[in-house]
Amino acid sequence: MHRNRTALLAGLLLSLGAILAAAEVTGKWKGQIEGAERETILTLKADGSDVTGTMSGPEGKEHPLKGTIKGENISFTVDSEWEGSPVKLLVKGTVAGDEMKLDISTEGGEWSSTITAKRM
Repeated sequence: MHRNRTALLAGLLLSLGAILAAAEVTGKWKGQIEGAERETILTLKADGSDVTGTMSGPEGKEHPLKGTIKGENISFTVDSEWEGSPVKLLVKGTVAGDEMKLDISTEGGEWSSTITAKRM
């Protein structure tokens, strides 16, 4: 019984350490999607390993996003639209200080690009 309790405590401490070691992403980030003419704004809020917020589209409209951050790795989905049709964007990348390098693609893989966003 004592071993089980010790193992459980060790697991909890490791989990807490991973959450605390996650890069701080809460705030506004600005970058330009490669090949796009306007800047994109990401507004992010981290709660432990969960990330929520919005990403501005090419028309300036904010689209909701939801994902996770583990250490320096971030990933999220964005419910967006293209020419009036719904599109889900998949975003994965890394955070290093005040810069994020992200790969963005449509759920079906029809389109992909990159973005380097900097904290505003």
